[in-house]
Amino acid sequence: MRFSRLILIFVIMTLLSCSNKKDKVANVIIDTGKEGNNLKKFLKTLPKKEADDSQTPYAEISMFLKGRDEVIKKDYAQGFETLARFLYTFPSSFHKSEASYLLGKTVIYMLESNPLYIKEFYQILNEETTTNSNTDNFEDSQPEKFSIDNVYKQLGIVEKDGNLSFNGEPFKRILRDEDSRFLLNDFAYYYSIRHRFSDIKIESDEERFGTNVMLLEALSDRYRTSVLQSILYSNKSYFPDSLPFKLNRTELAEYNSVKKNVLKRIKDIEPEYEKQAYVIGNGIIIRDRIVMPNAGKEKNLTKLQNYNFVTILKSKDIYNRQTREKDNWVLVEYDTFYGPLVGWAYGQYFTNDSNLAEVFDTYKNAMTAYDNYYYIEASNLFSGVLSYADTNYFTDKSAYFLWRLNNKVGDLVTSKDNPYYNYVEEYPKYFYYNTNTSILHSSTLLYNYLTKIMPDSPYKFRISGDSETVYNTD
Repeated sequence: MRFSRLILIFVIMTLLSCSNKKDKVANVIIDTGKEGNNLKKFLKTLPKKEADDSQTPYAEISMFLKGRDEVIKKDYAQGFETLARFLYTFPSSFHKSEASYLLGKTVIYMLESNPLYIKEFYQILNEETTTNSNTDNFEDSQPEKFSIDNVYKQLGIVEKDGNLSFNGEPFKRILRDEDSRFLLNDFAYYYSIRHRFSDIKIESDEERFGTNVMLLEALSDRYRTSVLQSILYSNKSYFPDSLPFKLNRTELAEYNSVKKNVLKRIKDIEPEYEKQAYVIGNGIIIRDRIVMPNAGKEKNLTKLQNYNFVTILKSKDIYNRQTREKDNWVLVEYDTFYGPLVGWAYGQYFTNDSNLAEVFDTYKNAMTAYDNYYYIEASNLFSGVLSYADTNYFTDKSAYFLWRLNNKVGDLVTSKDNPYYNYVEEYPKYFYYNTNTSILHSSTLLYNYLTKIMPDSPYKFRISGDSETVYNTD
């Protein structure tokens, strides 16, 4: 059921059952008089289509998603062009971390398949950008400042004796950047060292094998719950069952020690079952190991909020000597678009109410779509959560993220030949056009809705605290 119909039904039922609250309930529907006219005027003034050299938010996200899709489909050459153009055009983009990660993967491919094209493409890109831009907006792209050496440095390309090689710099940059929005540091770290792994085939590869062992040990020590440990150790090209050379006693002991630690860590994160669960706390830390008294060596991998969800892979009760009680720890897998993040957390912060199985499934799909920037799909799914007759754990969270989603859509409505334009036309009550700031953002509809059905929800205050809109329920 569409959310607009849900609101209408809610209002009608309340009016029929509680006539003395008529004025308050009526505020759930936004007055579309003057504000509605402002919205219509704004939509009418939009251009029919985006200009080819447009730098609007819609052009930005469209280019990023195009490049991401090309890399996921393993169309690395086209993905390289799209993402290189994206980062050149939008150097401070919200999607910079993800785009850098994806571009780094395409650079690996390009160096293997067509290394000379990298220089050729960036020269063309610089000429195009300079020709089609105002000098103020493209100061770093002016011909006198363009340097292929700087481009190579940014891309992690090293030129020596006429040969090009990769040093992993785009991935190292993600690891160094504290503001990076890219979650999977183990994946970024892996790609920063991937080029150093070698196939082991002949007797003279003994030194290379030693490097493989050292690199595997470094990744395992740094990210001890990473799924990449198993992927790397299982690669028989890197770690063959039968070595084409003989290790001396010291070398064999070192290799066996690394192998023992890695195999134990692989075993420690093997799933015993897969149970979907949602988070019931905020700032829940996911660690690379179970916290033991006085250990202090665990690494915080990420923090989850009460709108996140995970797959529980196993559970352990660990005796806490300080409290003299057992703490329940769970191994959880948090999915991202590029792979899983696996780690340990206190089990008390995760649950799964079987009575909410259907709505939870819809909510999971909605959040996944939202996190992956599929906003229209996410809107339909969040509306599906809100269509349930009774409020539940996911009701206020869905209303909040639908509100956030509409704010993002407001930035993306930059032409009529645009799916978000159609979305605004279909759901005009979701939006408010501020003529003073010339900004289209989410209206008070969802705030008022939450106030009526869940007056104590903290998400109501998140909305009012995050917005410049004047909120009023009188």
